[in-house]
Amino acid sequence: MAGNMMLDSNNDIIIGRGVTRISGAAMVAQLCKNRLLTLLGEWKQDEDLGLPWFDAIFSKRVRPSDIQAAVASILRGTNHVRQVISIDINADYRARSLTISFVAISDFGDISEIAEWQQTSTA
Repeated sequence: MAGNMMLDSNNDIIIGRGVTRISGAAMVAQLCKNRLLTLLGEWKQDEDLGLPWFDAIFSKRVRPSDIQAAVASILRGTNHVRQVISIDINADYRARSLTISFVAISDFGDISEIAEWQQTSTA
């Protein structure tokens, strides 16, 4: 099985001598995290991929259970994820930030990851 390139702490591709390939459980965890951090419609090859961060996640009427259901759907739809064990959502609506931590079972073993999303000012 070919591996993906490991990303740095900012989820950017490492170019040059630091390039590392990952596979197995680490690859699945990275795929899950990146899918969770993708804006809905951002990727033109699959505009259904991602979370509606602006339209729903940080809207005034969103319920935590709705966020958890959307996250679970993304995780279950990720290649090699067999089962989602737990999802923890920590939202700060004033700061418009959200931390998602999850544990899942993949084809390669247990995975856990934390995805943090923070809306930045464009002004």
